[in-house]
Amino acid sequence: MKPRDRQLAAIRHELADRVSTDAICIENLEAVGKLLGVSEQEAYDRLGIDGRLVCPAYTGPALPAPDGKPGGEWGTAMITEYGSTGAYPFAADSKASVVDSYCWPDPGKFDFASAAENAKSLQIVYATRGPYWRPIFCTVCSLMGIEGALTAMLDGSGIFEAVLERVADNGIRFTENLLGSMGDALDIYCLGDDFATQRGMLFSPELWRKYLKPVYGKLFGLAKKAGKPVWFHSCGDITEVLPDLIDIGMDVWETVQLHTLPMRPEELKRRYGGDVTFFGGVNTQNLPFARVFEIEGEVINCIKILGKNGGYICGPDHHIKYDIPAEKTIALFDTARNFRMDGCTL
Repeated sequence: MKPRDRQLAAIRHELADRVSTDAICIENLEAVGKLLGVSEQEAYDRLGIDGRLVCPAYTGPALPAPDGKPGGEWGTAMITEYGSTGAYPFAADSKASVVDSYCWPDPGKFDFASAAENAKSLQIVYATRGPYWRPIFCTVCSLMGIEGALTAMLDGSGIFEAVLERVADNGIRFTENLLGSMGDALDIYCLGDDFATQRGMLFSPELWRKYLKPVYGKLFGLAKKAGKPVWFHSCGDITEVLPDLIDIGMDVWETVQLHTLPMRPEELKRRYGGDVTFFGGVNTQNLPFARVFEIEGEVINCIKILGKNGGYICGPDHHIKYDIPAEKTIALFDTARNFRMDGCTL
């Protein structure tokens, strides 16, 4: 069975030859390749990764960040710093009127054509998904800082709403361009955004429903109209809004960090397993310390519970970091690839 067919079957909750496997990012891939005696690209295939991420490259001007460092597309510090650098284009007490004068990026300034060609090539073997990290809330935080964004969300000044509206409009127009340009070459619409910790939401579910649910609903709706399943990344314990995400069209939830959730895996599967495919489950925070047989047992347990009757993509519940020994990474994926459940075909 081709990796592409296997992963799409998992999203349809169909049983395949084995459980589908994937990863957000394997940062120790060089060490894995050396241990296996193959190149880094060949290591991805050897581990059995069924999907590939595709995101068009930004071709617009790089804007400086407020601290003078390169600010890229948005004129902010790196988006992955989660609004924690201390220098932002907008402050919590900024007037909403300043939003109009900001140099907002053009959602058409991307190399969609090259991304489409890349996706077509990959799709011969793998399931293609993208654009991945085009977040809404995290981008607002990069423009305002987390504290600034959360404060402005509550103070009635209007600046949070004004910045969110611009970011959301950019995301919607980018998605329209992406889906229109990539067509059938993109198998899965995949979006990432973070708004929770391992102890729960950063702000109330009511505020999430007020500000973010309508935006995600529009983005997911564009994907559904184009015939794409929706794969959504959000870390930590988001169970308070998981039914909302399912309601607006989420088909795959990445990444399921079981150790952060207020319910056992069996309960998670019982409540939501009929409506959404789970991706992740294997605790990456424990990988540096766990013994190989413990990793093997955890993988099998995840497959047996989350993969019952389909609807599971097995993998690490976050990045596999550089400090994880290569043999443990290999053990994780070898166990998943080799395990067979009742009902799977060989």
